[in-house]
Amino acid sequence: MSPRVSILIAARNNGRYLDETLQSAFAQTHGCEVIYADDASRDESLDVARRREDRGLIVLPEFVQRGVCATRNRAARVATGEYFVFLDGDDRLPRDFIAKHLAAMTPGTPFVYGPARAFGDGRHAHSFWSAPEWSEYDRWECNTVNTSAMYARWAYTAAGGWSDRVPTMWDWDLALRAARFGTPRVSTAILDYRQHDGSWSARLHEKDSSRGRFLAQVRRANARLSVCSILSGRLPGLLSEWLDAVALSARRIPTSEPKSLVLLDNSRDSEFRAAVERELARHAETFDVRRVIAYPHSFIWQTETQRRDRVAEFLATAYRTLAEAMPGDVHWFVEDDVFVPLDAGMLLWDSLTDGLHPPHAISGCYRNRHSPGRYVGGWWRGDRPDEPHAIPRDKPDLIPVDFTGTGCLMCWPSRTPPWTDSHLCHIPAHDWAWSAHLLARRGKLYFHPHVRCEHAVTEAKRLPG
Repeated sequence: MSPRVSILIAARNNGRYLDETLQSAFAQTHGCEVIYADDASRDESLDVARRREDRGLIVLPEFVQRGVCATRNRAARVATGEYFVFLDGDDRLPRDFIAKHLAAMTPGTPFVYGPARAFGDGRHAHSFWSAPEWSEYDRWECNTVNTSAMYARWAYTAAGGWSDRVPTMWDWDLALRAARFGTPRVSTAILDYRQHDGSWSARLHEKDSSRGRFLAQVRRANARLSVCSILSGRLPGLLSEWLDAVALSARRIPTSEPKSLVLLDNSRDSEFRAAVERELARHAETFDVRRVIAYPHSFIWQTETQRRDRVAEFLATAYRTLAEAMPGDVHWFVEDDVFVPLDAGMLLWDSLTDGLHPPHAISGCYRNRHSPGRYVGGWWRGDRPDEPHAIPRDKPDLIPVDFTGTGCLMCWPSRTPPWTDSHLCHIPAHDWAWSAHLLARRGKLYFHPHVRCEHAVTEAKRLPG
């Protein structure tokens, strides 16, 4: 049986173009239910729409302006299709648009999306916007999903429908939420995207002036945080205080999305493991998901060089295991002897999600317990590892670096390399090897001089940030 598709047109004051839009919906090679939801238009839009009622058009008038998201959701509540395609009142669909979207749809796919080409008036009338595969572009940096993606009804419902919490970024906001329920697929269907003086896209100078702020808002509204650490059991007396510091800092991160905590227990101590489980139970309100992974790996060495090599190899494997186990879109690595200040999570989060082109990773800084005079936060190529670092006090919030550690590191896992190598050339340093891979991808790596952590030397002594 042919799947039922609903084309949902939401518009306000598009009477000049609406008939062409409606005609393109009814001309599809795959027959569709067509619904027009009006958002309190003050032009001839309703009259234009009602002339199509004899073709089966369902017209939903509204006499109080609700906004485009509420209007689209109102149309969806009336729709009977198992797939939804939303269409703006000034755009149009090629005849095979729905058929091509359906050809790309598979069971379990939340939505399919395709490219768009501009037509109409203005300097952008001949533009073309491609649609790369979901896994092949940085979905947290920019959006390539247009309004007329085809959503499976179940995915649209599970995602909560359209939201106007971030102005102009409705398509990206919905796509990020719906993508949590499966991998979106690319279609060859091309949307005809009209350019005219009254369209939002024609006023690009207005859009670009606030675009960075809106992009940051979408990231902060949709990204989920996972905090992780490797627990060695070497400082068991600090476990409760360390976890309190992490939880309190995580709670201050301004997101309504669930947070998770994943710990690798390398202590091989059943009493310590039980203590960890008890401590996690105290933080159920902060972390929706709390998981401890038993990781009783051990190794043998005879020389100091062998010991450093084995430690680096262990850490590379352990961090890869952590990264694969964490469900979050943002990963925050905090070593079990690093005490983060109350504002650490918020400062790192705000910087990591900010701007037109957000950083890939940001580290806090702390005094190194092996070399108390040196700060750990970042290094530059050519640094001597035994030279101390002074934290600049007259620098901006973020300082670009070539290498960083994992003491207090926040990153986008989808935008950064996996944890694979344990050495950078001959140096046993899993974190420097990871940084080198990020640099090779032209990634942006920073440390935040205002995120100053304490570093525990023993259970009785800590080095201030």
